[in-house]
Amino acid sequence: IAEPLLGEVGDDAEAVNDDKEKVAESITAAAVAEAGYDDLDAAKEDGTAFVFMGHGTSHTAQISYSQMQTQMNDLGYENVFIGTVEGEPEETACEAVIEAVKEAYKKVVLRPLMVVAGDHANNDMAGDDEDSWKSQFEASGEFDSVDCQIAGLGEIADIQQIYVDHSAAAIDEIGGEEAESEAESEEETTEAASEEKTEVT
Repeated sequence: IAEPLLGEVGDDAEAVNDDKEKVAESITAAAVAEAGYDDLDAAKEDGTAFVFMGHGTSHTAQISYSQMQTQMNDLGYENVFIGTVEGEPEETACEAVIEAVKEAYKKVVLRPLMVVAGDHANNDMAGDDEDSWKSQFEASGEFDSVDCQIAGLGEIADIQQIYVDHSAAAIDEIGGEEAESEAESEEETTEAASEEKTEVT
């Protein structure tokens, strides 16, 4: 059983859905709370931007990251940005995100957009190597502070519930298909038996 966290991918960068909205609200609320702000507006007034770093992919599903940025914008989350380790799609590359963030914010909070905060979060995002996101943001000289939150999406209760709901929906759908298949099979068996009886008669 497989059900994507962000729901259906959609055809273009403007396509969003209820799942993306729930994820956007949940991850932003968690990041804002951990950063010590009462709400996102308070963080914005303090000049703080939140950057969620996903993995990225060359697959056509990469549009999901652009859609997540669209979802953030639709929610009015002006100081929330989506990036990816792989830099695909292009606007999610670290350099592009730095350019977008520096236009209005001097403080940055980096947080993984991944179910588990593993190697990518600890090294590609928060590591001390010069090519980590933390190091690149600091090296730009555009920000007064760059903080990292090492926490996966799977630690957020609302995200866990989305997975539970998706699994339940998938199981129900499979159950429905099996029941329909069994009903069709029984109907075919009944029809065959009826035809045999007619032929005998």
